[in-house]
Amino acid sequence: MKNIKIYSIVYNDEQVIEYQRYDNSHIKKIEQLSYLFEYNCIIDIIDNFKIDDDYLGIFSHKFPFKTGLFKKKLYWLLENNPDFDIYGLCLQYNLRGKYLDFTEKVHPGFKELFYPLCKDLGLEVKEPESVIYSNFVVMKTDIYRDYVNTIIKPAIYLLETKYKDLAWKDSNYKGLPRDQLKLHTELDYYPMMTFILERLLNMYINNRDLKFKQLI
Repeated sequence: MKNIKIYSIVYNDEQVIEYQRYDNSHIKKIEQLSYLFEYNCIIDIIDNFKIDDDYLGIFSHKFPFKTGLFKKKLYWLLENNPDFDIYGLCLQYNLRGKYLDFTEKVHPGFKELFYPLCKDLGLEVKEPESVIYSNFVVMKTDIYRDYVNTIIKPAIYLLETKYKDLAWKDSNYKGLPRDQLKLHTELDYYPMMTFILERLLNMYINNRDLKFKQLI
């Protein structure tokens, strides 16, 4: 039986979850790095939580509603597949082989930032065969830790320094209404940064000798 730890990121007490609760409601200001959204939680869990489990997942509370994978079904899939390093849990939406092109269309300016950032991180850029977004993955814990420490943290540093101007461009993402976004994050818009970070896992998998399995 696989030893798995999964966290659900929540922002208020009303949000219903199936996994261990991680409350991120206290991050509301730019000085708290509100612009990193879920990556604040991921880094905190990796750096400060004692995780002895073999596999780790860190999901938005919206995960089951966006994927149709509620806890019972997810655990069945994980238990009934051989051991892989990473399990993909994202609906593919016919984006295989054209995910980066699609991202450029919905977030203009994405490639201008993504390609040089990946070069600085030592990652070759190519269209992923399986699309990963929203951190909807379960990974071996040591691999998750390596991904955060060798890719996500250096990427954040570069996005906050060398690529700051491009990273803070408006991504044109239509999420929360602007007044609600301002209330919860102090942001006037969703910056490009979070969408850059979200797609780095695709490149990490492409560039590492990892056993990957797409489950849905």
